[in-house]
Amino acid sequence: MPNRLRELMLLRHAKSDWKDQDLADIERPLSSRGKKNAIKMGKWIHHHHLTPDLILTSPAIRAQQTLRRICNECSASTLTQDKLYLADQNQLLEILANAPQSAERVMIIGHNPGLETLLNYLVDDHNAGETVLFPTCAMAHLIMPEDWSNIAKNSAKLQQFIHPKSCKIL
Repeated sequence: MPNRLRELMLLRHAKSDWKDQDLADIERPLSSRGKKNAIKMGKWIHHHHLTPDLILTSPAIRAQQTLRRICNECSASTLTQDKLYLADQNQLLEILANAPQSAERVMIIGHNPGLETLLNYLVDDHNAGETVLFPTCAMAHLIMPEDWSNIAKNSAKLQQFIHPKSCKIL
């Protein structure tokens, strides 16, 4: 069977609300701006025909609320994975290694610093030592090689890096 390219979409949850200081981190909801930005990103993804085959998401309330707003118009399979809550680079790579081979375009909705670290591990498109920052509700769209279980350093090609201020819907 010939090697197939895969697509990975890393999406950081939208801006969370810090008003209620008594809430545990995992329970923080989206702020008003976060809700608007997640809807905007969802429309951009839909407009550009980038609906994932599979969305893996953190159980955190802000990630779940981001998922619902992103996928308002999509029919992707979704799976909440407890391991995605504040996952580091190695945990994210392990989660991807277990993604079904039938999923050619996978989205992860998660948290920093894990997503930022993973992006910088996968992509060597920037100057040595320069880190690609990952603001809330930003999305990195990557072309990945072969299968999900064989992901090496600098093995991805960054197609686009989108955040709510830069995404334009016609």
